[in-house]
Amino acid sequence: MDGHLLNGNDSLSKSKPPFSASGIASTDARPSEAAESAAKAYQPKEPFVVDRKDTIFALFAFILGFFYARWVMFSWQGWGVTVFTIGYCSVITIYLLKKGVNIPREGWLWLSTIVLIGISYSLYENNGLEPWRSLFLLCAAVYFVLSATGQLILGNTNNWILLDGINGMFVIPFKNFGSQYKSLSIAKYKRRGTERHIPSIALGLLLALLVAAMVLPLLMRADNGGFSRIANGMYEYFRWVQNQFMDFIFNGILAIPIAAYLFGLVAGCAHNRGCKTFKRESIQYTIESARVLATVTVYTLLALICLLYVVFIGSQLPYFFSAFAGQRPEGWQIYSEYARNGFFELCQIAAINLSLLLAANLLCKKPQGKNGAIKILNALLSLLTLLLIATAFSKMALYIGAYGLSIRRLLPCMLMVFLAVIFVGIIVLQKRKFSIARLAIITGTLMICALCLLNPDGFVARYNADRYIAGTLDNFDVQILYQSGSAGIDPALKVYAQTKEEGLKAELKDYIYTQQQESAKSLGKARDSLQNMRVRERTAEFSVSN
Repeated sequence: MDGHLLNGNDSLSKSKPPFSASGIASTDARPSEAAESAAKAYQPKEPFVVDRKDTIFALFAFILGFFYARWVMFSWQGWGVTVFTIGYCSVITIYLLKKGVNIPREGWLWLSTIVLIGISYSLYENNGLEPWRSLFLLCAAVYFVLSATGQLILGNTNNWILLDGINGMFVIPFKNFGSQYKSLSIAKYKRRGTERHIPSIALGLLLALLVAAMVLPLLMRADNGGFSRIANGMYEYFRWVQNQFMDFIFNGILAIPIAAYLFGLVAGCAHNRGCKTFKRESIQYTIESARVLATVTVYTLLALICLLYVVFIGSQLPYFFSAFAGQRPEGWQIYSEYARNGFFELCQIAAINLSLLLAANLLCKKPQGKNGAIKILNALLSLLTLLLIATAFSKMALYIGAYGLSIRRLLPCMLMVFLAVIFVGIIVLQKRKFSIARLAIITGTLMICALCLLNPDGFVARYNADRYIAGTLDNFDVQILYQSGSAGIDPALKVYAQTKEEGLKAELKDYIYTQQQESAKSLGKARDSLQNMRVRERTAEFSVSN
């Protein structure tokens, strides 16, 4: 079967019984050469057989779990996330290489993606990208392990990525959840030589601390100054330890299940244990068994839906295309309502059309590769959806032109670009063979990386400030600066220096002082960033001059 809607690669050959997963969910059933070489590089062991490398990694997994709980879990901000990300990537990569895993090129690409996203946390707050940035980083960290160990269902990123995600996020880690403790159990010290005295030494240290706690205050009162300075330093240090003790205990408790999850995922993939829940042959057989709709039924469905869109668009030309001329249609006096209405219409229609294409090509008895009529209808429905995307984009552009940019207006524009790439890919897929899911993942990853590293909150604030100063924007919305967080400090200072509106200057001064206080609070903490350091520098100058 030579054609597919979402992947045009040939199906699994010489399988028994012969079948092919044509249509929206199919992809090349042959594992990639990189995945095959990775599989040959080491022999998986079942059941879980522990060696020294596993024991060492089990200890590092607990350390990673501790710092995840301390720096990442409750904040997802600042250099702490960056340091944890780099440590996570380094420890896992070294462990896999020591285990003999030959990481394929795609695994290295995912590793680079994780590092870039992690670095962005120490550069910018990117408030407008949350929680999507953190969710993407979390999912990419799991997916990297699957890709690096060759545990993806087809050996590479493909149309079954949802099943790969479920396997990596839930199945593998929890099937190997107790493996870390098994690895640590072989690390018990042996009672020989000086090692048998370790408990006695620990007891002696504890007793010495108790006696010192009683003697130290007496020595400090009898001292003429020299010893007091040393003792006071030690006392302040112990007070600091006491203040941090409860946080340390709390993070240590959280680290136990986090480390078990992390070790279960990585070691499970390295040992190939619990990774074959979803089998390629059974999935393809299930897809082939779902082909129950006659081709005439599918023709009728797609043709009538396309006709419905053509009639609807034709009857609503003033509404759909007035934004291209920079005008609102009659009855729409509010830009925001006009733009939001168009955007949500688009989201609903795009979701319906994608679902329709998925269902039609999966359930049709005659695969798309042997069905020229379905190819034409697929392309026509995609073209109509692209037309609706263009009209929705024009509405949002009209809205931005009237009221300026915000992160809530920028992200929908990026989503529309992403959807446009997908539907263009579906059109091209009718002539060429590739995985549309792979295209979507690559496009989405590049867009997210670009957004994280280019500081979209700062771009939004600069855009509005430049337009306001140039006179093409009537009002400068300070609330958008608050949404941008510390990223809006430079545009705020720029507008403050040039505007003559006293009310606006007062609002800007409040914003600047708020950011000054927030950046000061983050000083020396794991949630601090280069952007916060910039705020402290710029607001220090502002305070002196005002």
